[in-house]
Amino acid sequence: MGQRLEASTTSAKTMLFDTESGVLAVRSRRFEVDGPDSAVRDGDAIYTQMMALGRESAAGRAIDLIVLSGTWHGLTLRRADLSPVTPVMEWPYTGAQDLCARLRADQEFMWWFYERTGCMVNAIYPVFKLLHLAEGGHDLDGLLALDQSSLNFARLTGEVWTNPSLASGTGLLNAHTADWDAEVIARLGLEGVRLPELRSATDTAPLAPDAAVLLGLRPGIPVLTPGPDGGLSQVGDLATEPGDMTFSMGTSGALRFSTLHPSLSPTLSTWSYRSPVGALSGAATSGCGNCVDWAKERLFGSSTDYAEIEPLLSADKRSLPVFMPFLFGERSPGWQDQRRGGLLELQPQHSRADMYQAVLEGIVYSLYHCYKELTALNGTPRRIVLSGGVLSSPYWTQLTSDVFGAQMEVSSRQHSSVVGAVRMGLRSAGLDERHPALDDAAPRIVAPRLERREQYDEGFARYLDHYSRTLPGAGEGAR
Repeated sequence: MGQRLEASTTSAKTMLFDTESGVLAVRSRRFEVDGPDSAVRDGDAIYTQMMALGRESAAGRAIDLIVLSGTWHGLTLRRADLSPVTPVMEWPYTGAQDLCARLRADQEFMWWFYERTGCMVNAIYPVFKLLHLAEGGHDLDGLLALDQSSLNFARLTGEVWTNPSLASGTGLLNAHTADWDAEVIARLGLEGVRLPELRSATDTAPLAPDAAVLLGLRPGIPVLTPGPDGGLSQVGDLATEPGDMTFSMGTSGALRFSTLHPSLSPTLSTWSYRSPVGALSGAATSGCGNCVDWAKERLFGSSTDYAEIEPLLSADKRSLPVFMPFLFGERSPGWQDQRRGGLLELQPQHSRADMYQAVLEGIVYSLYHCYKELTALNGTPRRIVLSGGVLSSPYWTQLTSDVFGAQMEVSSRQHSSVVGAVRMGLRSAGLDERHPALDDAAPRIVAPRLERREQYDEGFARYLDHYSRTLPGAGEGAR
């Protein structure tokens, strides 16, 4: 039996999988985070909470393999004994936004960095978080740079390892060689920073005795190098062949296109990372489900359930406000981490339901903007697999298909990154990654309503107009 442990953006998750019986058991628990900013977290507290949930789920079970997953783009500085120098700055942390704005003014540097790493000059990336810390007076020499998942692996095994898939989201990995990029490191003056050893996505290290005590398991159990949830979703949904696209609409939004080789945009609008099994061409937004949560809380209050709002939504509504979903800055396609969001074209007759619906539309238009950049680069995907919190809203799911004008497979896997981690565990054990318990349900298909094409084309044009007029530094429209 295998156990999968994840430290996601908001929750600890665990999954048990029995290869013989096919039994799946998934549990999750929201992290308790001190302080008002959940983008900056105590990495050791996150590890402890993840391990506590893992111990509960594995109680009385014989575990033969542990697999790990988490998020891209986190950074914590650690001493050699793994004691903390900084908390974990997760992907929403934007402390380096002013530094990145200055660097983006240098077109030569921006192109050079993008073509080497597949990453844009943006505050989300650990490389710029490191520069921000150095600029603030931190001495980085001799310190170890990790993300939460690599920290978890190090504490579980005593080995300071990561793999190219997780490392591809740092801005320090060469997109073409899948090795740490010595030229980038040298140009940015980061030679003194220690980076984890790069190992294969199927490599394992034995569970250390102290971690075994925390989990209530025997020491020596193989622990798989950690993977990023985005890359593992590609594996979980069996979307690893060129032309396969996964489309995740959770806390953030992401479109990931499997490609044969790294794919770089001539407009600098997309990124090139790696899944555990190959290259990914993608685009991601910082504002998705987090914007929906914000809107529900502000407009309806915490006591209102999302299901109560659903009947108030209608595709027949016209002249809604326009929502710019940049409450947490912008990633793709413009990479303006200083961009701000909000509702525009508000009129006295607009109800709170109208504003909430505008939020859903604005998020989808932003992701459609990303989609158009991706398809201009890679062509039309042969299939699109939709997953995430969007599926809990029939209105929002249909709206997404309508705006994209594309047929979408609804992922039958509630936790596709969890399933991806299980598949990688099966691979590392030399087993077939396909299993009846993981692949027994035929996908549901959502088809676009062609009669809505003109309506949403007009809505997208309105969105693009406000997008161009709210570019940071664009004059009156930027304020």
